[in-house]
Amino acid sequence: MKKILTFALAFAFAWGASAQKTISFEGSDEIVRLWDNTTAQHSNYETRDEMLRKNKSFSQTSSCELYIFKAAAEKNQGVAIAMYPGGSYTRLNLAVWLAKWYASQGITAAIVKYRLPNYGHNDATLEDAIGAVRYLRTRTDLGIDPAKVGVMGSSAGGHLASWVSNAMPDGEKPAFALLHYAWINLLKSNSGAADKALMQLLGKDYTEQETIDLSTYRMVTATTSPTMLLLCDNDPLVPSVDGAEYYEALVRNGVKATMHIYPYGGHSVKKHVEELQSAVLAWLNYLGLTK
Repeated sequence: MKKILTFALAFAFAWGASAQKTISFEGSDEIVRLWDNTTAQHSNYETRDEMLRKNKSFSQTSSCELYIFKAAAEKNQGVAIAMYPGGSYTRLNLAVWLAKWYASQGITAAIVKYRLPNYGHNDATLEDAIGAVRYLRTRTDLGIDPAKVGVMGSSAGGHLASWVSNAMPDGEKPAFALLHYAWINLLKSNSGAADKALMQLLGKDYTEQETIDLSTYRMVTATTSPTMLLLCDNDPLVPSVDGAEYYEALVRNGVKATMHIYPYGGHSVKKHVEELQSAVLAWLNYLGLTK
């Protein structure tokens, strides 16, 4: 079995017994465990065993791990991406194909197994997402430039990536954000999947004000990370106009931004892979992160 590295903060918080089983995805170049509910500052109070379904999606997560796909050495320009999987905040869908593509382009990619919010315990989720960015900045041994670490997320993972882009302190925010059909406006969510996601993120008795407060287009300031949005007009779960609200907020605050809206593709960009890949590389080049 692949060696798992541990990078735990020196917290001594006791969250009670932690007998649940935690597991890893073994398909990456390196696995790094940041912490679990017994060693992190915050807990999501998950007591069930973690589940990994056919190496494609996690659920019931109680630990944070990074699955690192190392940049191709001959192309490495110091860029790294913390990838936050989507899955309505009820599971984590692993986009391994995308992580491998980033690595082939000289970009270190780290899929983040973050602790799911678990009915309102979202401090642990944000802690994991921010922790991943901070950890990648320490990995200069992989050729990572600390000033070139960005975030990427799809759907609920896109919400998390945009949240991190605004929640981290000024001077620490990610160098860039790539948002794929990101869940931006929580107040307007009206699908069954969105209802489940809201209960996971905010608890069963969430209020309208809580959905407003965590709608990330309302968080944007002049120091928000430069952002690329990728959307599909016929997305049945996340309307493209919601992404446009985030884009408008970025432009209004003078943040570098670009947006690509495809006419079809649904709640995915897999039907536009070549366009996506070309757009991402062009965006990183425009930001001066690659040559």
